[in-house]
Amino acid sequence: MRHSILLLVGFCLAAVSVIPLAAADLANGRCQKEIENEIAKVTILLERVKGTQIVNVYDSNGVGGGRIDRVEGWVSFNDCKGNLVVVVDRNCQAEQSYTTYQCRIPGVKNF
Repeated sequence: MRHSILLLVGFCLAAVSVIPLAAADLANGRCQKEIENEIAKVTILLERVKGTQIVNVYDSNGVGGGRIDRVEGWVSFNDCKGNLVVVVDRNCQAEQSYTTYQCRIPGVKNF
């Protein structure tokens, strides 16, 4: 049984290693497909991408936070300090995309 689990884990790790970085890091996140679609609309060279992650942002209602208010996809870069942020609402509808700090992408607002 233990050997079977180790083989399964090894297979899963091997399968993930061939997926492009952004897709691998965003996998299984809420609104993953919609965020990936928004990222695909801007031109980013894969070698610029340091990492990606999806963050659920909760409203402040109730103890310990409330329901998910929006979801943000964050892309960090190797060549600048800052991020590309893709914001979708709780229903995964695109709201806005922008870059932060030093990072710039043509056609995307910067804050």
